[in-house]
Amino acid sequence: MTLARFAWVPFVALLVLIHQADALGRKVVAKRKPVPIKHDAKAPVTKEATKIPDGPDARPPGVQGEREIPVVEATATVWAQAGSRSWTGCSTIASEAENQLWTYSEQANGYRETHHWGIQAGECPNAPEVLTLAVRSELLRRFDLPAELDETTDLSEFETELALSRDRALAWIDDAEAELMRRRDPRTLGLEYWRGRALLSLGDIDGGLAAFERAMRARSVEGWKLRGMLALAELYAGNLDPALELAHRTLVDAPRTDNVIAYYILALVLDRAGDTAGAAQRMQHARDRDGDGSQMRTLETALPIHERLYLRAYAQTMRKDESSALRLWAAYLARPEPEDPERRLAERHQLSLRPLPRNLGGPATAAEGRAAANKPGDSKAP
Repeated sequence: MTLARFAWVPFVALLVLIHQADALGRKVVAKRKPVPIKHDAKAPVTKEATKIPDGPDARPPGVQGEREIPVVEATATVWAQAGSRSWTGCSTIASEAENQLWTYSEQANGYRETHHWGIQAGECPNAPEVLTLAVRSELLRRFDLPAELDETTDLSEFETELALSRDRALAWIDDAEAELMRRRDPRTLGLEYWRGRALLSLGDIDGGLAAFERAMRARSVEGWKLRGMLALAELYAGNLDPALELAHRTLVDAPRTDNVIAYYILALVLDRAGDTAGAAQRMQHARDRDGDGSQMRTLETALPIHERLYLRAYAQTMRKDESSALRLWAAYLARPEPEDPERRLAERHQLSLRPLPRNLGGPATAAEGRAAANKPGDSKAP
Protein backbone atom coordinates (compact mmCIF):
# COMPACT_ATOMS: atom_id res chain seq x y z
CA MET A 1 0.00 0.00 0.00
CA THR A 2 2.90 2.27 0.80
CA LEU A 3 4.68 1.51 -2.51
CA ALA A 4 1.58 2.31 -4.55
CA ARG A 5 1.24 5.68 -2.78
CA PHE A 6 4.68 6.90 -4.07
CA ALA A 7 4.57 5.35 -7.57
CA TRP A 8 3.60 8.65 -9.23
CA VAL A 9 6.71 10.52 -8.02
CA PRO A 10 9.05 9.44 -10.93
CA PHE A 11 6.52 10.57 -13.47
CA VAL A 12 6.30 14.05 -11.98
CA ALA A 13 10.09 14.34 -11.92
CA LEU A 14 10.29 13.36 -15.59
CA LEU A 15 7.78 16.07 -16.57
CA VAL A 16 9.75 18.69 -14.65
CA LEU A 17 12.98 17.72 -16.46
CA ILE A 18 11.33 17.91 -19.88
CA HIS A 19 9.91 21.39 -19.13
CA GLN A 20 13.31 22.70 -17.97
CA ALA A 21 15.07 21.35 -21.08
CA ASP A 22 12.54 23.06 -23.38
CA ALA A 23 12.96 26.43 -21.64
CA LEU A 24 16.76 26.16 -21.83
CA GLY A 25 16.58 25.47 -25.59
CA ARG A 26 14.50 28.57 -26.22
CA LYS A 27 16.99 30.77 -24.39
CA VAL A 28 19.88 29.43 -26.46
CA VAL A 29 18.06 30.14 -29.73
CA ALA A 30 17.14 33.69 -28.63
CA LYS A 31 20.74 34.58 -27.74
CA ARG A 32 22.17 33.11 -30.91
CA LYS A 33 23.55 35.83 -33.23
CA PRO A 34 23.08 35.66 -37.03
CA VAL A 35 26.17 34.71 -38.93
CA PRO A 36 27.02 37.48 -41.46
CA ILE A 37 27.58 36.49 -45.05
CA LYS A 38 31.03 37.46 -46.16
CA HIS A 39 31.47 39.06 -49.59
CA ASP A 40 34.61 39.73 -51.45
CA ALA A 41 34.58 43.52 -51.82
CA LYS A 42 37.18 43.36 -54.54
CA ALA A 43 35.30 40.88 -56.66
CA PRO A 44 33.47 42.58 -59.57
CA VAL A 45 29.74 42.21 -59.98
CA THR A 46 29.18 39.92 -62.93
CA LYS A 47 26.21 38.85 -64.94
CA GLU A 48 26.20 35.60 -62.99
CA ALA A 49 25.02 37.51 -59.91
CA THR A 50 21.71 38.32 -61.57
CA LYS A 51 20.93 34.71 -62.53
CA ILE A 52 18.66 32.37 -60.66
CA PRO A 53 20.75 29.42 -59.42
CA ASP A 54 20.21 25.90 -60.58
CA GLY A 55 17.91 23.69 -58.60
CA PRO A 56 14.42 22.31 -58.53
CA ASP A 57 12.97 25.82 -57.91
CA ALA A 58 15.05 27.51 -60.61
CA ARG A 59 13.25 26.17 -63.68
CA PRO A 60 10.55 23.69 -64.59
CA PRO A 61 11.64 20.08 -65.05
CA GLY A 62 13.18 19.39 -68.43
CA VAL A 63 14.04 23.05 -69.17
CA GLN A 64 17.74 23.60 -69.75
CA GLY A 65 19.77 26.79 -69.68
CA GLU A 66 19.72 29.83 -67.41
CA ARG A 67 16.95 32.35 -66.75
CA GLU A 68 17.89 36.01 -66.32
CA ILE A 69 16.10 38.33 -63.93
CA PRO A 70 14.29 40.94 -66.11
CA VAL A 71 15.37 44.54 -65.52
CA VAL A 72 12.49 47.07 -65.69
CA GLU A 73 13.37 50.72 -66.34
CA ALA A 74 11.53 53.10 -64.03
CA THR A 75 11.05 55.60 -66.88
CA ALA A 76 9.68 53.07 -69.38
CA THR A 77 6.10 54.32 -69.04
CA VAL A 78 3.53 54.60 -71.80
CA TRP A 79 4.10 58.37 -71.97
CA ALA A 80 7.87 57.98 -72.20
CA GLN A 81 7.63 55.29 -74.86
CA ALA A 82 5.43 57.63 -76.90
CA GLY A 83 8.05 60.36 -76.62
CA SER A 84 5.75 62.41 -74.43
CA ARG A 85 5.77 64.10 -71.08
CA SER A 86 4.39 62.41 -68.00
CA TRP A 87 0.70 62.71 -67.23
CA THR A 88 1.43 65.21 -64.45
CA GLY A 89 3.51 67.43 -66.74
CA CYS A 90 0.92 67.37 -69.53
CA SER A 91 -1.87 68.11 -67.07
CA THR A 92 -0.08 71.30 -66.04
CA ILE A 93 0.50 72.35 -69.66
CA ALA A 94 -3.15 71.59 -70.49
CA SER A 95 -4.33 73.86 -67.66
CA GLU A 96 -2.11 76.65 -68.94
CA ALA A 97 -3.45 76.19 -72.47
CA GLU A 98 -7.06 76.21 -71.30
CA ASN A 99 -6.50 79.51 -69.49
CA GLN A 100 -5.22 81.06 -72.73
CA LEU A 101 -7.89 79.65 -75.01
CA TRP A 102 -10.46 82.32 -74.26
CA THR A 103 -8.09 85.25 -73.70
CA TYR A 104 -5.85 84.72 -76.72
CA SER A 105 -6.62 87.40 -79.33
CA GLU A 106 -6.65 86.59 -83.02
CA GLN A 107 -3.53 88.34 -84.24
CA ALA A 108 -1.16 87.24 -86.98
CA ASN A 109 2.11 86.08 -85.50
CA GLY A 110 5.65 85.66 -86.77
CA TYR A 111 6.11 82.12 -85.44
CA ARG A 112 8.22 79.57 -87.25
CA GLU A 113 7.24 75.96 -87.84
CA THR A 114 8.74 74.90 -84.49
CA HIS A 115 6.71 77.30 -82.38
CA HIS A 116 6.07 76.82 -78.67
CA TRP A 117 2.63 75.26 -78.80
CA GLY A 118 3.56 73.07 -81.73
CA ILE A 119 6.32 71.56 -79.59
CA GLN A 120 3.91 71.15 -76.66
CA ALA A 121 1.45 69.36 -78.96
CA GLY A 122 4.16 66.85 -79.83
CA GLU A 123 4.97 66.23 -76.18
CA CYS A 124 1.34 66.10 -75.00
CA PRO A 125 -0.53 64.59 -77.98
CA ASN A 126 -3.55 63.59 -75.86
CA ALA A 127 -4.30 67.01 -74.38
CA PRO A 128 -7.12 68.66 -76.41
CA GLU A 129 -6.46 72.10 -74.95
CA VAL A 130 -2.80 71.98 -75.96
CA LEU A 131 -3.68 70.75 -79.46
CA THR A 132 -6.26 73.53 -79.87
CA LEU A 133 -3.79 76.25 -78.90
CA ALA A 134 -1.27 74.72 -81.30
CA VAL A 135 -3.91 74.92 -84.05
CA ARG A 136 -4.57 78.60 -83.35
CA SER A 137 -0.89 79.45 -83.32
CA GLU A 138 -0.32 77.57 -86.57
CA LEU A 139 -3.27 79.04 -88.46
CA LEU A 140 -2.35 82.59 -87.45
CA ARG A 141 1.24 82.30 -88.65
CA ARG A 142 2.22 84.98 -91.14
CA PHE A 143 3.09 83.80 -94.63
CA ASP A 144 4.12 87.03 -96.28
CA LEU A 145 3.92 87.28 -100.04
CA PRO A 146 7.21 88.07 -101.79
CA ALA A 147 8.08 91.73 -102.05
CA GLU A 148 7.65 93.41 -105.44
CA LEU A 149 5.76 90.41 -106.82
CA ASP A 150 4.07 90.58 -110.20
CA GLU A 151 2.67 88.17 -112.77
CA THR A 152 6.12 86.56 -113.26
CA THR A 153 6.76 85.76 -109.56
CA ASP A 154 6.99 82.06 -108.73
CA LEU A 155 4.77 81.29 -105.74
CA SER A 156 5.24 77.50 -105.70
CA GLU A 157 7.40 77.51 -102.57
CA PHE A 158 4.91 79.79 -100.84
CA GLU A 159 2.07 77.43 -101.77
CA THR A 160 3.97 74.38 -100.49
CA GLU A 161 4.77 75.94 -97.12
CA LEU A 162 1.19 77.10 -96.68
CA ALA A 163 -0.22 73.66 -97.56
CA LEU A 164 2.12 71.90 -95.10
CA SER A 165 1.11 74.32 -92.36
CA ARG A 166 -2.60 73.73 -92.97
CA ASP A 167 -2.17 69.95 -93.11
CA ARG A 168 -0.39 70.06 -89.76
CA ALA A 169 -3.19 72.14 -88.22
CA LEU A 170 -5.91 69.87 -89.62
CA ALA A 171 -4.17 66.81 -88.16
CA TRP A 172 -4.12 68.46 -84.73
CA ILE A 173 -7.82 69.30 -85.07
CA ASP A 174 -8.63 65.66 -85.88
CA ASP A 175 -6.58 64.44 -82.89
CA ALA A 176 -8.18 66.94 -80.51
CA GLU A 177 -11.72 66.05 -81.59
CA ALA A 178 -10.97 62.33 -81.34
CA GLU A 179 -9.62 62.76 -77.81
CA LEU A 180 -12.64 64.82 -76.73
CA MET A 181 -14.92 62.12 -78.09
CA ARG A 182 -12.93 59.38 -76.33
CA ARG A 183 -13.26 61.23 -73.03
CA ARG A 184 -16.95 61.94 -73.68
CA ASP A 185 -16.08 65.61 -73.16
CA PRO A 186 -18.95 67.80 -74.44
CA ARG A 187 -16.67 70.78 -75.21
CA THR A 188 -15.89 71.65 -78.83
CA LEU A 189 -13.14 74.24 -78.15
CA GLY A 190 -14.01 76.07 -81.39
CA LEU A 191 -12.21 73.40 -83.42
CA GLU A 192 -14.66 73.48 -86.34
CA TYR A 193 -14.21 77.24 -86.65
CA TRP A 194 -10.47 76.70 -87.03
CA ARG A 195 -11.06 73.81 -89.41
CA GLY A 196 -13.14 76.16 -91.57
CA ARG A 197 -10.36 78.76 -91.62
CA ALA A 198 -7.80 76.12 -92.60
CA LEU A 199 -9.94 74.74 -95.42
CA LEU A 200 -10.89 78.20 -96.68
CA SER A 201 -7.23 79.22 -96.88
CA LEU A 202 -6.57 76.09 -98.96
CA GLY A 203 -9.32 77.03 -101.40
CA ASP A 204 -11.74 74.32 -100.22
CA ILE A 205 -14.78 76.58 -100.18
CA ASP A 206 -17.38 73.85 -99.69
CA GLY A 207 -15.42 72.27 -96.86
CA GLY A 208 -14.98 75.66 -95.21
CA LEU A 209 -18.70 76.43 -95.47
CA ALA A 210 -19.63 73.11 -93.88
CA ALA A 211 -17.16 73.58 -91.03
CA PHE A 212 -18.34 77.13 -90.29
CA GLU A 213 -21.95 75.97 -90.22
CA ARG A 214 -21.06 73.22 -87.72
CA ALA A 215 -19.22 75.79 -85.62
CA MET A 216 -22.27 78.08 -85.75
CA ARG A 217 -24.45 75.29 -84.37
CA ALA A 218 -21.92 74.55 -81.62
CA ARG A 219 -21.76 78.25 -80.58
CA SER A 220 -18.26 77.89 -79.17
CA VAL A 221 -16.83 81.01 -80.87
CA GLU A 222 -18.03 84.62 -80.89
CA GLY A 223 -20.86 84.94 -83.39
CA TRP A 224 -19.46 87.95 -85.21
CA LYS A 225 -16.18 86.15 -85.96
CA LEU A 226 -18.03 83.16 -87.34
CA ARG A 227 -20.37 85.27 -89.43
CA GLY A 228 -17.43 87.16 -90.91
CA MET A 229 -15.72 83.99 -92.05
CA LEU A 230 -19.03 82.57 -93.26
CA ALA A 231 -19.64 85.77 -95.27
CA LEU A 232 -16.33 85.30 -97.08
CA ALA A 233 -17.03 81.63 -97.75
CA GLU A 234 -20.47 82.50 -99.21
CA LEU A 235 -18.87 85.28 -101.28
CA TYR A 236 -16.26 82.95 -102.76
CA ALA A 237 -18.97 80.37 -103.45
CA GLY A 238 -20.84 83.00 -105.50
CA ASN A 239 -23.72 83.46 -103.03
CA LEU A 240 -23.93 87.27 -102.84
CA ASP A 241 -27.20 87.65 -100.93
CA PRO A 242 -26.21 85.63 -97.84
CA ALA A 243 -22.72 87.13 -98.04
CA LEU A 244 -24.14 90.67 -97.89
CA GLU A 245 -26.44 89.84 -94.99
CA LEU A 246 -23.68 88.13 -92.99
CA ALA A 247 -21.14 90.88 -93.67
CA HIS A 248 -23.50 93.64 -92.51
CA ARG A 249 -24.41 91.63 -89.41
CA THR A 250 -20.73 91.10 -88.65
CA LEU A 251 -20.04 94.84 -88.67
CA VAL A 252 -23.04 95.50 -86.43
CA ASP A 253 -22.11 92.84 -83.86
CA ALA A 254 -18.34 93.29 -83.77
CA PRO A 255 -17.00 95.32 -80.83
CA ARG A 256 -15.81 98.81 -81.71
CA THR A 257 -12.25 97.99 -80.68
CA ASP A 258 -12.09 94.88 -82.83
CA ASN A 259 -14.10 95.63 -85.98
CA VAL A 260 -11.41 96.61 -88.49
CA ILE A 261 -11.52 93.13 -90.04
CA ALA A 262 -15.32 93.45 -90.26
CA TYR A 263 -14.84 96.61 -92.37
CA TYR A 264 -12.41 94.77 -94.66
CA ILE A 265 -14.89 91.93 -95.13
CA LEU A 266 -17.81 94.24 -95.89
CA ALA A 267 -15.69 96.18 -98.39
CA LEU A 268 -14.81 92.99 -100.26
CA VAL A 269 -18.46 91.87 -100.37
CA LEU A 270 -19.75 95.27 -101.53
CA ASP A 271 -17.06 95.40 -104.22
CA ARG A 272 -18.19 92.08 -105.66
CA ALA A 273 -21.83 93.16 -105.37
CA GLY A 274 -21.17 96.23 -107.54
CA ASP A 275 -21.47 98.91 -104.84
CA THR A 276 -18.27 100.69 -105.84
CA ALA A 277 -18.75 103.75 -103.64
CA GLY A 278 -19.78 101.78 -100.56
CA ALA A 279 -16.87 99.37 -100.96
CA ALA A 280 -14.36 102.20 -101.39
CA GLN A 281 -15.68 103.98 -98.29
CA ARG A 282 -15.36 100.85 -96.07
CA MET A 283 -11.95 99.95 -97.44
CA GLN A 284 -10.63 103.46 -96.87
CA HIS A 285 -11.98 103.46 -93.32
CA ALA A 286 -10.33 100.12 -92.59
CA ARG A 287 -6.99 101.24 -94.04
CA ASP A 288 -7.04 104.47 -92.02
CA ARG A 289 -7.56 102.59 -88.76
CA ASP A 290 -5.20 99.74 -89.62
CA GLY A 291 -2.06 101.83 -89.65
CA ASP A 292 0.53 99.03 -89.59
CA GLY A 293 -1.57 96.61 -91.65
CA SER A 294 -1.67 94.01 -88.85
CA GLN A 295 -5.42 93.47 -89.16
CA MET A 296 -5.16 92.91 -92.90
CA ARG A 297 -2.39 90.34 -92.32
CA THR A 298 -4.61 88.60 -89.75
CA LEU A 299 -7.45 88.42 -92.27
CA GLU A 300 -5.07 87.11 -94.93
CA THR A 301 -4.31 84.02 -92.80
CA ALA A 302 -7.83 82.78 -93.62
CA LEU A 303 -7.77 83.56 -97.36
CA PRO A 304 -6.66 81.53 -100.37
CA ILE A 305 -3.57 82.83 -102.11
CA HIS A 306 -5.37 84.48 -105.03
CA GLU A 307 -7.81 86.21 -102.66
CA ARG A 308 -4.88 87.56 -100.66
CA LEU A 309 -3.66 89.12 -103.89
CA TYR A 310 -7.11 90.57 -104.58
CA LEU A 311 -7.37 92.09 -101.11
CA ARG A 312 -3.94 93.70 -101.34
CA ALA A 313 -4.49 94.94 -104.88
CA TYR A 314 -7.84 96.47 -103.98
CA ALA A 315 -6.41 98.11 -100.84
CA GLN A 316 -3.55 99.65 -102.87
CA THR A 317 -6.04 100.81 -105.48
CA MET A 318 -8.00 102.70 -102.81
CA ARG A 319 -4.76 104.24 -101.56
CA LYS A 320 -3.97 105.43 -105.12
CA ASP A 321 -0.67 103.54 -105.06
CA GLU A 322 -0.80 102.90 -108.79
CA SER A 323 2.52 101.10 -109.18
CA SER A 324 1.91 98.53 -106.43
CA ALA A 325 -1.74 98.09 -107.35
CA LEU A 326 -0.98 97.41 -111.02
CA ARG A 327 1.63 94.78 -110.14
CA LEU A 328 -0.75 93.05 -107.71
CA TRP A 329 -3.64 93.07 -110.19
CA ALA A 330 -1.34 91.54 -112.80
CA ALA A 331 -0.29 88.84 -110.30
CA TYR A 332 -3.94 88.14 -109.47
CA LEU A 333 -4.97 87.82 -113.11
CA ALA A 334 -2.04 85.45 -113.72
CA ARG A 335 -3.47 82.96 -111.20
CA PRO A 336 -5.62 80.08 -112.51
CA GLU A 337 -8.25 80.26 -109.73
CA PRO A 338 -10.29 83.42 -110.54
CA GLU A 339 -13.40 82.83 -112.61
CA ASP A 340 -14.63 85.07 -115.41
CA PRO A 341 -16.74 87.49 -113.28
CA GLU A 342 -13.82 88.03 -110.88
CA ARG A 343 -11.42 88.55 -113.77
CA ARG A 344 -13.62 91.19 -115.37
CA LEU A 345 -13.94 93.02 -112.06
CA ALA A 346 -10.17 92.94 -111.52
CA GLU A 347 -9.60 94.22 -115.06
CA ARG A 348 -11.95 97.17 -114.43
CA HIS A 349 -9.97 98.06 -111.28
CA GLN A 350 -6.78 97.70 -113.27
CA LEU A 351 -8.02 99.99 -116.04
CA SER A 352 -9.14 102.61 -113.52
CA LEU A 353 -5.50 103.07 -112.51
CA ARG A 354 -4.26 103.78 -116.04
CA PRO A 355 -4.69 107.40 -117.14
CA LEU A 356 -6.29 108.00 -120.49
CA PRO A 357 -4.10 109.63 -123.19
CA ARG A 358 -4.53 113.38 -123.32
CA ASN A 359 -4.61 113.77 -127.13
CA LEU A 360 -6.91 111.30 -128.85
CA GLY A 361 -6.55 113.01 -132.23
CA GLY A 362 -9.85 114.91 -132.21
CA PRO A 363 -11.87 117.44 -130.22
CA ALA A 364 -12.20 116.69 -126.53
CA THR A 365 -15.76 118.07 -126.42
CA ALA A 366 -18.51 118.93 -128.86
CA ALA A 367 -18.17 122.64 -128.08
CA GLU A 368 -14.47 122.46 -128.92
CA GLY A 369 -15.35 120.96 -132.31
CA ARG A 370 -17.89 123.68 -133.16
CA ALA A 371 -15.49 126.42 -132.09
CA ALA A 372 -12.79 125.03 -134.35
CA ALA A 373 -15.20 124.89 -137.29
CA ASN A 374 -16.25 128.51 -136.86
CA LYS A 375 -12.78 130.10 -136.65
CA PRO A 376 -12.54 133.51 -138.49
CA GLY A 377 -10.76 133.31 -141.83
CA ASP A 378 -11.47 129.62 -142.29
CA SER A 379 -14.78 130.22 -144.14
CA LYS A 380 -14.58 130.51 -147.92
CA ALA A 381 -16.54 133.08 -149.93
CA PRO A 382 -19.09 131.62 -152.28
